[in-house]
Amino acid sequence: MSLRHLLLRTAGVSCRVMTVSSRGLSSSAGASAGPEGAAGRRRYLSALLAVGGVGGAALALAPQQAAAEAPSAEPKEPDLYDRWATIKSWLSGWRKAGPAADIPLPTDKLKCHLPAGGYSLERYHPVVLVSCGSFNPPTYMHLRMLELAQTRLTKDGYDVLGCYMSPVNDAYWKQMLAPGRHRVRMCQLATADSDSIMVDSWEAEQRQYTRTLFVLQRVQRDLAAMFGAGQAPTPAEPAAGACPAVTPRVVLVCGADVLHSMADPTMWRQDLLETLLSQHGVVCVSRNGSDTAQLLDRPGSLLHTYRRNVTLVQEPVPNEISSSRVRHELELGHSVRYLLPDAVVQYIYSHGLYNTATQRPRVLHWADRKVDRDQDA
Repeated sequence: MSLRHLLLRTAGVSCRVMTVSSRGLSSSAGASAGPEGAAGRRRYLSALLAVGGVGGAALALAPQQAAAEAPSAEPKEPDLYDRWATIKSWLSGWRKAGPAADIPLPTDKLKCHLPAGGYSLERYHPVVLVSCGSFNPPTYMHLRMLELAQTRLTKDGYDVLGCYMSPVNDAYWKQMLAPGRHRVRMCQLATADSDSIMVDSWEAEQRQYTRTLFVLQRVQRDLAAMFGAGQAPTPAEPAAGACPAVTPRVVLVCGADVLHSMADPTMWRQDLLETLLSQHGVVCVSRNGSDTAQLLDRPGSLLHTYRRNVTLVQEPVPNEISSSRVRHELELGHSVRYLLPDAVVQYIYSHGLYNTATQRPRVLHWADRKVDRDQDA
């Protein structure tokens, strides 16, 4: 058994000890006058210290990393995901108190695209695209992925009403993950000039990490309520008539790395993945050299079972821009202009993100543009 698995198991047990101890706190407090009450308090404090020590070590582990380092001869525990989710939820609760955030879904850029010569309701298939990720920071490649997915589905006969970027919650505990409020704001700046891409901050504002399926289901529910109330979006061409009151299907847009993780049964809860693939579907945008087609040809896998709901799109223009490479350049003090929208670059430097408070490029040509200084700075 690897050290990472041992930490996860011990952390799960410690959390249960914490729960039991906290439930017995009131009874221990009532008997505080005697020696048994003092002993009970000492046991309770010991449990707290155990949770803090083991839980702190477990924070450094991602569930994907723990699965990757597990010995191949050892069978995967079916409840490892739930234990990890419990640890994340419990620890992230320290930082975000109060009820779950109720953030309205932005709909200002939703539009239907109806042919001027009319359409058949039976053949009308509206969809909305959602890209879930860290966006740490958002790059031109993130925007490019949504553009390519939108173009492909339009050619396939779908009406793409709009797209969403959903930054992951801070409880994801990814290394060098900028605070959610900054990543949301950077996404908003990156999509300010887009006529179809919006930013949904609901996931980032929750008290805990939210699985991808639940993000898609939330968007689906809000759109169903919107269309059910007769609030269909405006048509891109008013002359084509009003948009049909048909609730769009929410589809996930991802990169090849995410699709590869879906092919590994230790990386995703299979029941949730099956719901995602069967009810929503995936558009995977891959770079050159990434053979994603083979993932759909493996009999017995969920990707093979629901391969008709997976659309593969190849980036025709080689592009190696990535958030990790951008962060590396920022740490070295190199310019990242033309890798990100100018407004995002300015925001990074004005807030000192990714060690830019001490590392700045030699020359920055910002002209006379006003730097966006968010109120949360």
